[in-house]
Amino acid sequence: MPSNPMKHFLHGKFSGMLNYLLCVVMLQCFAVSFAVAGSDQAQHLSLEEIYIQVSLKNIRLEDALIKIGNQTQFSFAYNGETLDKNKIVNLEFKSVSVATLLRTLSKEAGLQFQRVDSQIYIRKKRLLDAAVSEQFTQSATVDVHGTIRDERGEGLPGVNVVVKGTSVGTVSDANGKFQLQITDQNTVLVISSIGYLTQEVALGGQRSVTIDLRPDVKSLEELVVVGYGEQKRKELTGAVVSVPKSVLENNVMPTLDGLLGGSVAGLSATQTSGQPGSGSSIRIRGGTSVNAKNDPLYVIDGFIFYNDASANKTGLGAIESSIDPLSSINPADIESIEVLKDVSATAIYGSRGANGVIIVTTKKGKRGETNINYRYTLGVGQSARKLDLMNASQWARLQKDYFNNKGRYTDEQISQLGQGYNWQDAVLQTGLSQNHELSISGGDDKTRYLISGNLVDQKGIVINSGFKRSNARINLERDLKPNLTVGLSTIFGKNTQSSLTTTEPVNYNSSPFSAGITNSLTYALFIPPVVPIHASGGGYNYSNPYEYAYFALGTKTTNPVSDLKNSVAQTISNTLMANFFARYQILEGLIAKVSVGTSVNNATQNFFAPSYTSLGLAEKGVGAVGNKRNEVLQTEYTLGYTKKLNDNHFIDVLAGYTYQQTQLGYATTIASRFTNEDLKHNNLADGAVRYPPVTGSSKARLNSLIGRVNYTLKQKYNLTATIRADNSSRFAEKYRWGYFPSIGLSWNVDEEEFLKNQNQLTSLKLRASTGLVGNQEIGDYEFAQTYTSGQYNGSASYSKNNLGNPNLRWETTMQHNLGVDASFFSNRLGLVADIYYKKTSDLLLNVPVNSSQGVIEQLVNVGHVTNKGVELGITATLIQGSGFNWAVAANIARNINTITDMGTTKQLQQGNSSQQILRVNNPLGSYYGLIFEGIVQTGDNVAELPKVGGSTPSPGDLKFADISGSNGEKDGVVDSYDRTIIGNSQPDFTYGLSTTLTYKNFDLFALFQGSQGAQLFNGLRRTLEQPNDSYNVLTSVLDSWTESNPSNYLPRITGTRPFAYIDSRYVENASYLKMKNLTLGYNIKLKGGQLKMRVFASANNLLRITSYKGYDPEVSSGLDIGSYPSARTFLAGVAISF
Repeated sequence: MPSNPMKHFLHGKFSGMLNYLLCVVMLQCFAVSFAVAGSDQAQHLSLEEIYIQVSLKNIRLEDALIKIGNQTQFSFAYNGETLDKNKIVNLEFKSVSVATLLRTLSKEAGLQFQRVDSQIYIRKKRLLDAAVSEQFTQSATVDVHGTIRDERGEGLPGVNVVVKGTSVGTVSDANGKFQLQITDQNTVLVISSIGYLTQEVALGGQRSVTIDLRPDVKSLEELVVVGYGEQKRKELTGAVVSVPKSVLENNVMPTLDGLLGGSVAGLSATQTSGQPGSGSSIRIRGGTSVNAKNDPLYVIDGFIFYNDASANKTGLGAIESSIDPLSSINPADIESIEVLKDVSATAIYGSRGANGVIIVTTKKGKRGETNINYRYTLGVGQSARKLDLMNASQWARLQKDYFNNKGRYTDEQISQLGQGYNWQDAVLQTGLSQNHELSISGGDDKTRYLISGNLVDQKGIVINSGFKRSNARINLERDLKPNLTVGLSTIFGKNTQSSLTTTEPVNYNSSPFSAGITNSLTYALFIPPVVPIHASGGGYNYSNPYEYAYFALGTKTTNPVSDLKNSVAQTISNTLMANFFARYQILEGLIAKVSVGTSVNNATQNFFAPSYTSLGLAEKGVGAVGNKRNEVLQTEYTLGYTKKLNDNHFIDVLAGYTYQQTQLGYATTIASRFTNEDLKHNNLADGAVRYPPVTGSSKARLNSLIGRVNYTLKQKYNLTATIRADNSSRFAEKYRWGYFPSIGLSWNVDEEEFLKNQNQLTSLKLRASTGLVGNQEIGDYEFAQTYTSGQYNGSASYSKNNLGNPNLRWETTMQHNLGVDASFFSNRLGLVADIYYKKTSDLLLNVPVNSSQGVIEQLVNVGHVTNKGVELGITATLIQGSGFNWAVAANIARNINTITDMGTTKQLQQGNSSQQILRVNNPLGSYYGLIFEGIVQTGDNVAELPKVGGSTPSPGDLKFADISGSNGEKDGVVDSYDRTIIGNSQPDFTYGLSTTLTYKNFDLFALFQGSQGAQLFNGLRRTLEQPNDSYNVLTSVLDSWTESNPSNYLPRITGTRPFAYIDSRYVENASYLKMKNLTLGYNIKLKGGQLKMRVFASANNLLRITSYKGYDPEVSSGLDIGSYPSARTFLAGVAISF
């Protein structure tokens, strides 16, 4: 076996390719050298006298002309519409004159060649034209050279430069440069290129000119990536929005989903955790399901990618976070992101289109010289906010004044305590991050390639947390024949995340205040500031005299800083995604495509908690290893036909068959009571107690038929009809097939005669669509009755895991959409607006069943959820000049989510949360609790107030609304019957804004994201505002009610937990505005533009405006019980390309 398998692999697989490329380069160099050597003589010889050897075997006509030009040093000039791009020639001559060769091409392609000195001009051959003609200029000539630039100031290749009134001209090179010989210094040059306005430039004696071309907005036909193909934006009938190029080009986000927030109207991106490597919860036009997933479908380079947050979770609940599957993709590799929002765009994905679709296209190589790009970014991050906890003297004063029965502190002692020990600062740190990105791309007439690599090392802002990524990507395309192209897109990635551990009490019932301690970070917030972090003799302090028995064993207590430093909570994800395609043009316009792809994700989670940590104390050390493997196989066969029938009719037809198989397997094993803890999780066999391994596997299949017809009439009226039939193994046999049709219409109003003379209006399109999509994203075998194995009294046992439901079927969502796309002032101002309505039926819902059946709930189809809303997106180029440009893009959206039916059930607890409820005529994510009505004040008639917890309230106690009793009427008692809806996590509207300014070599980019009207249950603050004699609390407790301080918010301090149910005080306004990113860059061009350099400084989460009192209002679950804080990050970097 070779000592270095990777080296052997690279040598074996790629050495032949490298040898081939070297031979090609040497041959090209030889051919060019030979042609240049004879070029001076060739300029004075007739085409009849110049002989060459040429082989033009089955290549395109345009490539043949390039080859002839390279051999003869003649330049060919022609209009882009002159040549048939698909014309194939098949010629070979050992020795032939250029004139004879051109006459042969003239006969085959119907072209006329006119030679003027070193230029050969091509046009369509007319009836009496000579196939080849020659002309030598006799007068003195002058060389004129120049550069043609686009609207961004970049060199524009392939532009036609012609002397007005003649056929003399040339074409600009890859850098936009051209050179031309003229006889009259007052010559007028005509500059033309497809997609740009033609310009005439009078030289007036100038020898060097720079020409800036402006886009011809009427002729530009932007192609948009849609499901299984591309489509002209002008012909779209669906709601398809692209993430702005400025966001992609200026991004310094570490993950793909970080690019989406604030960029697209109707798309809500909520950070699930500040933990490096974690992702975001993405919702497009609201949530449609309770038990099935609400995440959009991701399609990456044609491969359907499941962004399942549980993909890297192996069942080890002690590891709090998990790696975002999308983190395998480097955002710098992304060329474009399209968001498909309505049914006309998503129905082609059928059972997976209900939540919208996000199509990601990565960068690919292009014909031309090799391009090398490298970017390095260095960043530092700190917690964007810290909680205001009591210091030592404040906490000691609290103990003396309200818990003086223990006589802990005197006034003198309190005055000497000062700030004490800051446990919050002890677990937080400055996180350093580094990011290396390298790509190499290029190609020739037949091959295009791009190879990229990325290394990320990001330390978290909580000690011993972080994220590392190493990945490589290869995109390769090869034209095997003029009508046959094959390609391969691959991603190899390894991600490693170190995260927080959850906390596990030694004694669950020891403290009424410890429910808010969910992980090692929140545990640190509760430690009294009078307790030292480190022991006097060195090491960590494991003696906290104030601790209840919750985190203690005898006299020994645990230390959250030690927990974080010494515990292992690691997730390692190895990902391979590969997609191969072959595209064959059968006839003109008729293309068959086959693609075969696979995705393999192998996740390993390692956990170890030593015997002196919170999770290891009771078990005298505990370790676990879990493994999970996800394999996806996807095959697609499509046949597309595109035809312009005549000037009025255009059709584009797609038919296909797809198959996808998903296979999952997992295994976990746990051990405890180690004699040697040094090897941590690497030696579970050392554990005196070893629990039986837990294993499992599942498999799902989805095979589908797809069809779509696009029809355009007179470039004005567009129709898209789509149908997809899905067969899913996740449902019982009789319900496996689902059918998802849609129809979309659009009208290009600007093409009508009555708008032809409008100077301000550039384009105007009206859209409408209706159709049906589905949701199959539930677990495998949910329709079947399943059992789980275990042990009972040392013997094997089995218990019912799922009751099953043979009548389980698809969730279906009927959607309707109306939209308008408009642009004004030559596209300086753009507007996209939509209104929509979505109704999800046959909701997949877990409803209670009789516990005698062995389970407490069953998944059934019952109920409806609706989403209706409006979206608006605006783009504007406010300033456009030679030195200064300013562009903005803004969006805003409102979505109203409502549960309209739940069958016979009127309300259900949402998931495992007692704080949220599902109730008819209310949105998903509604909070359920008591209505807070203030504090009982001195002088209040307490006899008229409802009893709380069975007791008559006293001054300083909480007041709650008495809404109902067991009989549905007020009963003078506040209890569980008085709970009601006290808020919800759905925002009233979301919005975003991005702006880009460029001045000469400087550029400035800013991205804002906002949410208005959402509420968030702040469970951490609820616990930290309950004063007691063991744990620290927030400084707001200092404002608790006393006779001299009649607060109407916090009750009097009693030392007992006030009440079991949550109340409206802690359902906070979670509205916010964030500056997600601010980037300033400076661009430098060296060596005549061949070397480009950009230096930049950037900041993420630089600004946040919110009234929310927790770490961050962005918490996806709607419950803040101590999540990882978000970081404010400052970065600097350099990018080099050549």
